Amino acid sequence: MKSHSILSVLLILLAAGCVDRIYFDVGNNVPFTIVAEGHISDQPGPYRVELNSAFDLESKLARTAISAKQVVLSDNLGNREVLANIDKGVYQTNPDGIHGTVGSVYTLRIELFDGRVYESKPDTLYASGSIDSVYHSFKEEKSPNEVSVYSFDIFFNASAATKNNYNFLWKFTGTFQCDTHPELKDIVHDGAPCINGKCNFYELCSGIRNISVFNDLLRAEFVRVAPCSCCTCWYDIFNNIPMVSDGQFVRDGRFTAIKAYTLPINHWIFQHKVYVTVTQESLSRQAFAFWKGIKDQKTAANSLFQPISGKIPGNFKQISGPENPIEGLFYATSIASKTILIRREDVPNPRILPPDYPWPASCLILFPNATTEKPPFWTD
Repeated sequence: MKSHSILSVLLILLAAGCVDRIYFDVGNNVPFTIVAEGHISDQPGPYRVELNSAFDLESKLARTAISAKQVVLSDNLGNREVLANIDKGVYQTNPDGIHGTVGSVYTLRIELFDGRVYESKPDTLYASGSIDSVYHSFKEEKSPNEVSVYSFDIFFNASAATKNNYNFLWKFTGTFQCDTHPELKDIVHDGAPCINGKCNFYELCSGIRNISVFNDLLRAEFVRVAPCSCCTCWYDIFNNIPMVSDGQFVRDGRFTAIKAYTLPINHWIFQHKVYVTVTQESLSRQAFAFWKGIKDQKTAANSLFQPISGKIPGNFKQISGPENPIEGLFYATSIASKTILIRREDVPNPRILPPDYPWPASCLILFPNATTEKPPFWTD
């Protein structure tokens, strides 16, 4: 019971640490407001744009994808590309198509079937500078009931490319692996559904099957017929509040000892190791105002005393057609990043790592952002 309680708390913490979709406070009396999101960068494409209907901040209802007649990305040098519609409300450039370059200015044009046309304000792609170093510091704190809680504070040092632009968006990503044991699931009370009249009792993804002609547990015969497809997963943890270069001390274009995240030390996250990546995205003044607005809104939502800020400043304007509001941002950015590896051996005292807990279920339901596909950078 104690293990399950600890696990429940961990699940809540991890879910809270993951990035949610952006919720725009557009008010209750504005129907069918469009939300447009996307960016172009100096990294290899393709670049993606998403079009959806907006929803109220309080209700957090699912978005509805919006179809466009045409979505066009262009720059100030005469380059132009019509984005392909790859999914409902999702438009994407060709991998060999238009590419972001420092100094260029980009505009996104959205044409809807009812004659409405929207354009983003021109956005300049500034140089990103660099993430100079990423490091961690071990921390021990006491919970309200005087139990020790251990973690690593993640810090980084960064540099601006020029003294003309200190506007940046910083992102943290922590990637870890967990192994679970769906074959240990309680087959009496939590049996898998029957297939072709034959009950399997085990999770189907475990690769274990009932090969007998009997559908009762006492006479079933179980064998492994395939590898387990849900025993090993990888997960990403993100910072849920945007980090923008707002108020940090800058000296000679350098940001020092910026805290990116507090990474809990527990069996799940440190079952193997953690890849920690910090990225730095350059921002124009208008893109910076947008991300700062997101940060202020999220910070206010978590505060008992600070009122939720007003509408987040987007950068779209309507050109023609029946008047209808649009929110969101299309921006140009240069991206720099640095990754470090934190191992179990980096925990100062191995005794503080909780004992192995064989989770008896699919790894896909253990934490959010789960995938059974090994990341390309992961090494065993």
